[in-house]
Amino acid sequence: MNVARTALLVPLLALVAMSGCRTRLGVNQLENDELRSENQRLTGEVDRLTTKNSSLSAQLQSARDELSKKGQSPTVGKQFQKILDGEEIPGTTKTESGGLALAEDFAFAKGSDQLNDEGKSAVAKIAARLNSSDNASSRVVVEGHTDDTPVARASTKEKFTDNWGLSGARAASVVRALQAAGVNSTRIQGQFRGEHAPRGADKAANRRVEIYLTE
Repeated sequence: MNVARTALLVPLLALVAMSGCRTRLGVNQLENDELRSENQRLTGEVDRLTTKNSSLSAQLQSARDELSKKGQSPTVGKQFQKILDGEEIPGTTKTESGGLALAEDFAFAKGSDQLNDEGKSAVAKIAARLNSSDNASSRVVVEGHTDDTPVARASTKEKFTDNWGLSGARAASVVRALQAAGVNSTRIQGQFRGEHAPRGADKAANRRVEIYLTE
């Protein structure tokens, strides 16, 4: 009896074990399919985000370039280099931003807003280059600057009040000299910064009238 019962139980247990294996295999297959599907979804999401990031990076760089252009001094360095080409103009130096600085100690007497003979000669040479075919269509910006020494001489203070007034008057003198030398007045824009845009620690270098080109 026991032997017969045992003989019947062995195939039954084997069948149950096989059924359990099939069930486990089915569960594993389902889990693998789900993992594969999730992996594909995540891969697609990563690709989408990568593409979007590239697009945003390009837009950001474009915005930065545009802001950089707007924030620049109104100079066109390559154009101004054309003005500097040729014989050196006495009393002038090229600025870091592409303009041309006329030293006030060279072009003006101390505390004066009237160009001396050397200053007039330098401005006339600048004007000739401003009117050359390469630059004739560009607008001209003339910007006056001083160092940070307050206006103290009574006569200078009475006439200009402070460094704002002195830098503005000297810029205006250069504007008039350019106009007298043949630069059309509609091309010229005068402005002044007083002591508030120094080139560095050298006070002499800060006393200047800068000339720029702009479209």
